[in-house]
Amino acid sequence: MDLRYTSLALVNLLAGAFLVTATYGFDPDVTVHLGFGVSIAVVLVGLAMAYFGYAGGTRQEEKLGLGLLGLLTALLAAWTVIATAGTFPDDTARWLVFASGLGHVALAVAGIITHEAITGSPAPRRRAPARRAPARRRR
Repeated sequence: MDLRYTSLALVNLLAGAFLVTATYGFDPDVTVHLGFGVSIAVVLVGLAMAYFGYAGGTRQEEKLGLGLLGLLTALLAAWTVIATAGTFPDDTARWLVFASGLGHVALAVAGIITHEAITGSPAPRRRAPARRAPARRRR
């Protein structure tokens, strides 16, 4: 799997899982602050992936796939930054952080599916080593 797709999927999955867990693990004001901080970092990663996708892709499908996923990641995280910056009350922003976390998990799954569709082959499988016949003793 290409390292760029893997990185973007991993960032989306970890950020999404953390935000969903934080929704139930912390008070609303702590969840909003965590969502704000995590989303700023994810915006930067998403923009970097969008740039590398559009500028560094070798095939048109790679440019569209990674660039679009990076842009969608950045847009979702930017919306979360706006929602948690005091635009909404903490109780409402808490559930927007939860929805954003679910969106990041969905983008992680979409990134893995997109990569598999573009490459047309599943991840390589490890083969078992071939067994050699035992050596014969000479008498």
